[in-house]
Amino acid sequence: MHLRTLTLQAIGPFAGRHTVDFDALGQAGLFLLEGPTGSGKSTLIDAIVFALYGKVASSEASEDRLRSAYAADDTESMVDLVFEVPSGIYRVRRTPAYQRAKRRGSGTTTANASVKAWRLPAGADLDPATLDSVGVPLGNRLDEVGAELEKAVGLSRTQFVQTIVLPQGEFAHFLRAKPEERAKLLQKIFGTEVYERLAQRLAELRRESDRATAAARAALSSGTSQLVGAARLSDDEASDVRAAIDTAVAGSTGLVAAVRAVVGERTDALDAWAAGARAAAVAADAVRRAARTHLDESTATHALLRRRDGLRAERAALDAAADMNAEAVLQLTAARAAQAVRPLLLGAERAATTLDAARKTVTAAVDGAPADLAAPPDGVDLRSHVQAVGRSAAEEAGALARLVDVEAGLEARRRAVRRTRHAVDDLDAAIAADDQWLAGRPPARATLAAELEAARTLASVTGERESALTTAIEIVTAHEALALAERSLAEATAARTAAGAAALAALGTERDLRAARVADLAGELASRLDDGAACPVCGSTEHPAKAVLGADHVSAEQVEQAEAERVTAEKALHAAAERCSVLDERAGALRARVGGGSAQDATERCDRARSALAQAQAAQADVARLVPALDAFDVQTRTREAERAAAVARLAGERATLEVTLLDLDAAEAEVVAGRAGHPTVAARHSELLERVASSTTVLDALADQDAALDELGRRQAELAVGLDEHGFRSADEARDAAVDAAVLAELDRVVTAYATRLDRATAGLAEPAVAALADDLVVDLDAATTAEAAARAEAERTAGEARVAEERSAAVAVAGDGVVASATALADALGTAGPVSRLADLTGGGGGDNARNLSLATFVLMRRFEDVVAAANERLLVMSDGRFELVRSDEKEDVRARNTGLAMRVIDHRTEHARDPRTLSGGETFYVSLCLALGMADVVTAEAGGIDLGTLFVDEGFGSLDPHTLDAVLTELGRLRAGGRVVGVVSHVEALKQSIADRIEIRPTAEGPSTLTVRAG
Repeated sequence: MHLRTLTLQAIGPFAGRHTVDFDALGQAGLFLLEGPTGSGKSTLIDAIVFALYGKVASSEASEDRLRSAYAADDTESMVDLVFEVPSGIYRVRRTPAYQRAKRRGSGTTTANASVKAWRLPAGADLDPATLDSVGVPLGNRLDEVGAELEKAVGLSRTQFVQTIVLPQGEFAHFLRAKPEERAKLLQKIFGTEVYERLAQRLAELRRESDRATAAARAALSSGTSQLVGAARLSDDEASDVRAAIDTAVAGSTGLVAAVRAVVGERTDALDAWAAGARAAAVAADAVRRAARTHLDESTATHALLRRRDGLRAERAALDAAADMNAEAVLQLTAARAAQAVRPLLLGAERAATTLDAARKTVTAAVDGAPADLAAPPDGVDLRSHVQAVGRSAAEEAGALARLVDVEAGLEARRRAVRRTRHAVDDLDAAIAADDQWLAGRPPARATLAAELEAARTLASVTGERESALTTAIEIVTAHEALALAERSLAEATAARTAAGAAALAALGTERDLRAARVADLAGELASRLDDGAACPVCGSTEHPAKAVLGADHVSAEQVEQAEAERVTAEKALHAAAERCSVLDERAGALRARVGGGSAQDATERCDRARSALAQAQAAQADVARLVPALDAFDVQTRTREAERAAAVARLAGERATLEVTLLDLDAAEAEVVAGRAGHPTVAARHSELLERVASSTTVLDALADQDAALDELGRRQAELAVGLDEHGFRSADEARDAAVDAAVLAELDRVVTAYATRLDRATAGLAEPAVAALADDLVVDLDAATTAEAAARAEAERTAGEARVAEERSAAVAVAGDGVVASATALADALGTAGPVSRLADLTGGGGGDNARNLSLATFVLMRRFEDVVAAANERLLVMSDGRFELVRSDEKEDVRARNTGLAMRVIDHRTEHARDPRTLSGGETFYVSLCLALGMADVVTAEAGGIDLGTLFVDEGFGSLDPHTLDAVLTELGRLRAGGRVVGVVSHVEALKQSIADRIEIRPTAEGPSTLTVRAG
């Protein structure tokens, strides 16, 4: 895998947009990633891992730190990565979830994480400005894009971090870890949990098979007890059965067949006993059925004899009451005939009453009518006279009905005329007011338009005045910064002068002390000479004239102290000189920025520019106010003009309406006067005519009711005559005498009906074939038949109970026997399964007699992978250590409590040929040994992943602990990686690496806080 370009924006300490061209950095094969601590070196690595996998490099870190604290609210946080693998070139653009300001209102909202990926064509231009228009999209869902990228890279995130980014601290921990900890890490990296899970699953299967075997044994024992209880065996028989089954279980083969034989012996015996009991029960039930049949026949015959005797007695009593029944029949017939004629009698009486009332109503109606209506002329009957008078009054009233409404609406018409006159006057006044108001609108509009045009002219220069104010503010700020820089430069110059004097004094002090010490070296040597001791200069043992040590002798410690003070003073002088140079450059730049004007001039220009801008901004506000004001002015004018036109139109309509209304009112008043005909009002005349119509109608209705009542009476009397003749009555009085009350009639009917029913029932009963066939001397012994049936039934129930008990016991034994056989089958299956599972569990779990070292399958696989890692690491370690160190795997336990995992490690020191604990290595040795382990791990993980080509590699900090020779060796080994086609990025602060590696990514924090990124390549 080769990284091509990386673009990030608003990520970590990077507030802006930065692009890293890995193609340019990869030309040399080795580049440096350097910058102060906390400036953002790790952020670049996190950005790469986040782009590919949606998570940062460290599993303990959160993606929340990706959002830059320095980014503006409207700046999107994103990472855009282009990389190449054997299957092609891919691009992925990913944004993290972060909090951003709401576009509407206050507060924040969550910007959700997103991702997009493309497959780019070969030879595509990787310029970020043109990438959006090329490539085949791979999707925009987090899960599907993640799966596609992991498939393309060929590594999981854990494998990627362990092979692309090599964190020294973690692999130093791996080097010094206990075997148990090393096993956990290797298991995680190589994914050997499957072997651990296999061993655990086999152990679980062994426990399950043991539980199944125990359960099968318990089930067989329980089933045997159920078989003994169901068969109700004696203690000796039960012991024999249990012993036979135990013997079958103890045998190696034939368990199921032996148990089936024991069960079959018991079930066969019980089946034979049940068959005999069933036969006895069948015979007894046949005897019971015969006795029951005889009892039923005797009971039926006895009941027929008793019924015949009762029917004969009832027939004799009915014959004795025959005369009384005939008299009741005659009385009932006459009463029923009277009951049928009674409605006709009542109808004739009601018709006579109605006729009398109708005659009285006619007399009352005639008396209440007007005199001319009640007294018809000679030769004219009352009905015809009333009809003529009523008809004439109705016609006259109908003709006046319309004039009544006209008369009632005269006042409303007069009010309408008055309202219309007032409306005409009001409209005349309104039109005159509108004309006066509209005459003053054109001059006012011209004034408002002129004011708007002036404001627009002034507002158009707002941008120019804003730019002028910005420039003026920058000049004022530059003047202030210049004054501050000049003061700082003066202070730094004074400090440099003082530091120079101090350094010169320190140099003189050191020089004087060194000269004094050299001058007094003879005295110092003489002070160390003892008599008889050889002189270190001439070798003589005699010292006749030793030099004398001066009182102001200078010691070596004093010289060293003076030298240290001189070095410190020179460093202070160098720092002060560098600060003066920086401040002088800054002051020069500021002087060029401010030009020749003074700070006072700049301030005055800034004030004038601010005042001018305020005027332009005020003009903008005036424009914003005057534009809607002018529009509103025009709207008001148009509205008033429309109102005047509408008023003119309404005035014409109201005048036409007034003329029509006046003509209509005059015609209506003349018609009403003519319709009164001597009455006060038309309504009074109309009411009088309606009363005459009502009186005539009342008289005519009364005459019609009288005629109808007379016809009804004749019809009712005719119906009564026919009814009396049909029912045999000579007169109405005879029918009234034959009538009785309803209760008496019902009692007569009940007595007659009951006699006929009893007579029919007795006659029919005696005529039945079964009764008629009985002999007069027949006798039935019912008690003897009942006793015989009871005895047969008791015997049948006893034999049936014995048969049922036998069958139930036989069935229970059969069920229990099936359960015993099933339990034996389950036990045989469990015993057959438990053996292989137990042997496999012992083998994979590290137990069993064949596994002398007690190594589990998972540990054995990890041990072989670990040997591959150690072998790959030694290829580089022998070079980096000049052949001194070599790693070996050890089977020794590191302490008595440790498990024998086979993952212990020793370092062979070929200078002494002794094995050392890795924890005894020095800091630098630990670094490059750990680095070799990391690179070896990367090689093995790569091979495990299918031989994936890791074209880009990052090596983290740790080079500062190496001596120059070892550092050269490490760089040589990294050069081998580069020669193998890899691009190696080194993350370090070491000055020697900065001097030896030209291509680099420089990260620098700015004074404002965010970091900047610069790529130097070529």
